[in-house]
Amino acid sequence: MVGFLEVDGMRGPQDMPPEWRRRNPPQTFTGNELREKEFPPVSWAIPDILPAGVALFGGREKMGKSWLAFSLCIAVATGGYALGKMPVERGQSLYLSLEDPERRLYKRIRRLAGEDADLGGFHYATEWPTADQGGVEDLATWLEAHRECRLVVVDTHKRIRPRTRAKGNPYEDDYDALQPFVPLASKHNTAILVLHHLNQQSEPHDPFDAFSGTSGLTAATEQIWLLTRKRGDADAYLMIDGKDIEEPQELALGWDAQTCSWTAQGDAQTHRLNKERREIVEVMTLWDEPMGPKGVAQALDKDYNQTRQLMYKMAGDGQLTQEGYGKYVVAQGPVYIDNSVYTSTNGSGVNDVNDVNTPLSADEGNERVQRRIDQGMRPDLAIAEVMGEG
Repeated sequence: MVGFLEVDGMRGPQDMPPEWRRRNPPQTFTGNELREKEFPPVSWAIPDILPAGVALFGGREKMGKSWLAFSLCIAVATGGYALGKMPVERGQSLYLSLEDPERRLYKRIRRLAGEDADLGGFHYATEWPTADQGGVEDLATWLEAHRECRLVVVDTHKRIRPRTRAKGNPYEDDYDALQPFVPLASKHNTAILVLHHLNQQSEPHDPFDAFSGTSGLTAATEQIWLLTRKRGDADAYLMIDGKDIEEPQELALGWDAQTCSWTAQGDAQTHRLNKERREIVEVMTLWDEPMGPKGVAQALDKDYNQTRQLMYKMAGDGQLTQEGYGKYVVAQGPVYIDNSVYTSTNGSGVNDVNDVNTPLSADEGNERVQRRIDQGMRPDLAIAEVMGEG
C-alpha cells in the first residue's frame, strides 16, 4: 500500500503511485482554478442567433432553407445583412453544395448579391468527401488555411455523413456522424451549419423530434434551427435553440419571391398577433356592417373563442368599437397596429405604428364579394378571395 501525502486535504501527482504517473493520466482541476479562468467571449457568425459551433438546420424539402443558408454565407463574406436586417461582421464563408450543381448556385448568387458586391470571401464546393473518407480532415485543412472563416454551411448532412454500419446502433451512428465537427468548430471559432431534412411527423410535440433520424443528431450538435412553413404561405417561422442561446426564440420570416430571399419580421408571437388583427380589420371593412366574433371567425375559418378574445382586446386597444350587444365595427379614423417588427433591409422606412389600410374601398370590396356570392360561391370563400386580391 502506497501512502499518499495530503496538504490541506489535497494530494499532488508526486504522491500518486509510480505506475499511475507513468500512464500520463487525465489531469483534473479544482473549482477554485475554474473560477479564476478567463474565456474569450462567444463568437457569433450571425449576431444573437448563430454562434460558433455546430448547428443542425432542419426544414422540409423545397421550403427555402438552402436559399436562406446561401444568403447567410453571402452576408458573412460581404459584411452585409443576414435575413435582411441583421448586420454581420465581415469574414470568410464556405458553402458545401453537395446536392445542387454549380448552375443552380450561379442563379442564386445572381439573385442574392449585387453586381458590385465583392464576393472574394465567399467560397464554395460542389464535391466533398464524406466524414469517414477524409471529409473532416479536409475541412480542418481548409479552415487552417482560411483563418477568417466564420461560417461553413454543409448542404446537406446526408451527403457528408459516414455510411451507416450494418449492425450499428442507430443513436450512436447519428451521434458519431456529427460529433467530429464539434471540436473542429471550437478550434477554429467557426459556425458550422448542417442542413437536414425532417421526418414525416406533421406536428411533433417537441421540435427536436421533427428531425429525421434519432435524437443522436440533436444530442451531438450545439445549436438547433428549425424552419417551419405552411405550403403556399409567404410567412415562415425559424425556431432557434442551443447551448449558447440564453432563451429559445422564434423569428417570423417573410419570403420575397422577386429576390428569393428571407427577411426577418421580428418575434414570431408578435407577428402572428399582428397578422390576425389585420385580417379581422380587413374582413370587417369588406363586410361594412357590425359583426360579432362568430361571423368573423366563420369568415376567416378561425377558432371562435380565440377570435372573441382577440376582438375584445382590439376594442380595448381602440382598433374596434362596440356597437350593440356582441357586435363590433372598425374604429373611425386610422387603425393603428404595432408593426415595429417589419423593417426594410437597411432598417429604415418603417415606423413603430402604421396605418392599416385595405387597397380596396369598402364599396368596391362589397361589390366583388356580392358578385361571387351571386355566382354561387360561399360567403367566407368570397371574402377570402377578395381579400387576396386587395
